[in-house]
Amino acid sequence: MELGNTHFTWRKDVRAIVDLVLRRWPGVTANTYVDHPWPGWDARSVDFWGPGGRGSAIDLRDGRQIRRYLMKLDGAPHIRHTIYRHRLWTSFGGGSYWPAHDHSGVLRHLHVTYW
Repeated sequence: MELGNTHFTWRKDVRAIVDLVLRRWPGVTANTYVDHPWPGWDARSVDFWGPGGRGSAIDLRDGRQIRRYLMKLDGAPHIRHTIYRHRLWTSFGGGSYWPAHDHSGVLRHLHVTYW
């Protein structure tokens, strides 16, 4: 899967959450892509990576902690779906398996999309 150009522009409410995560986990980086996961949704999606940015594996513990932290945050924006370590969770269907041949390579990042 080819991804669009990397950028760092989110809706104001999503940006606030990205900033919370980056302050709490200083070794983590975040970005999005043009039309990721779908055209027009890149301002509401974020990929959390390791310290080297896009393509740098996030630490397993950090990825798990960040996902738990985000799932427990109260109020808007609400999470539409997450993908981490081949586990897809959607707000409308719960958990399921995400195939290994996606753009993440070998379990490298946490993806979050907001409504």
